[in-house]
Amino acid sequence: MNKNKMPMIIHDLQDSQMFALAQAAGRVGIPVSGSSWPIEPWVESSVYVQNSIEMRCLSEVITGTYARQWKLSGLQGVWLPCVDDVAHFTAKYKDFFDSIGMHFLIPSLASMEKAIVLEELADVSSLKVACMRSASAQDLLEHVHDERFPLMIKSTRNAYQKFDDAESLRQFISSNEEGAFYRIQEYIEGETSSMASAIVLFDKDSRPVRGFTGRRLTVADTKFGPFGETLVAKAEWIPELYEGACALLSALQWQGFAEVECKQAVNGDWYVMEINPRVSGWTCLAEADGAGLLAAYYQLCAYDMHLEEACLQRSQADYVRMIATCYHDPEWDIDAYKGIWRKCKRLYILWREYRQKHPWRLLGAWDSNDLKASLLIGWRTAYRVFKLSRMKF
Repeated sequence: MNKNKMPMIIHDLQDSQMFALAQAAGRVGIPVSGSSWPIEPWVESSVYVQNSIEMRCLSEVITGTYARQWKLSGLQGVWLPCVDDVAHFTAKYKDFFDSIGMHFLIPSLASMEKAIVLEELADVSSLKVACMRSASAQDLLEHVHDERFPLMIKSTRNAYQKFDDAESLRQFISSNEEGAFYRIQEYIEGETSSMASAIVLFDKDSRPVRGFTGRRLTVADTKFGPFGETLVAKAEWIPELYEGACALLSALQWQGFAEVECKQAVNGDWYVMEINPRVSGWTCLAEADGAGLLAAYYQLCAYDMHLEEACLQRSQADYVRMIATCYHDPEWDIDAYKGIWRKCKRLYILWREYRQKHPWRLLGAWDSNDLKASLLIGWRTAYRVFKLSRMKF
């Protein structure tokens, strides 16, 4: 690897998802630097991470402190925002990141805000939108019998909950704070396999240059239902999903990465559930399938290259998620430890089946060329699952 090349800067490398992205970038010859809190053994030992600094996550500090940390770090290169709050922070302080030597593409704050109000995007593409609105607890209680069920409340990450009737919704609201606000979304019926995402990269002129689509297969159940982390997914080219996502994002004059999360209804219509203004955690799956998203982003940011639109995926890769850090522990709502091991066994069986059927597969945050780091993060995964099972017993 040429360490004289401008590095790609990835934050929160201690996170298994971000570390998998770092490995994916490293495999295509892009040197990686970034932040970690703490600097976990797999970050320190990785052959792909040329420099890492200790830095608290944005969610743990005020924005001014976070900005100062990056300025003092001295790191410069291609900046890759990987989570929503960092993407918003980057868009808000775009001039600051420019001034400290970061090269990046990010949608504007106005584009991000429009992407939240899905109803306003209902007529700009072939994709339908799942109706969503914000409502106060008082308003919901007063009109609870006017709601259309089933519906879903989106409160916090991994805390989505489905309600089938007015009484269950009323009990939920009554048990929480009186002044709370909730995001209410229409619930689209269907199995996990009807959920899919499009990852699209737009250049500075709001042109789509790379894309990828994939389908979810297994999601970790949380205490709120099947809305947890995606554990198993597969690369699958879905033209109507990609084309609809491009039309949506073009209408928003998008720049940089976006993940358009969708669900297919029983009648075959695709509904947009969410638009995320950053690189997707599925990007390591896309890279294993040949999509070339990270290389294209690097070329756009580091060299200001003009790229033509191309979707390069082979639709051969399967992905089994390696969960290692506190950010990605499923909140299994099960009896004692047996359910955890049952899910782990099922996950292993799925992986074994995929390995036999497909030449291209990926175990997230595992790379035989980065063996020491992979073993360390694998050990942490096993330890955390074992520890959780002991706590449940």
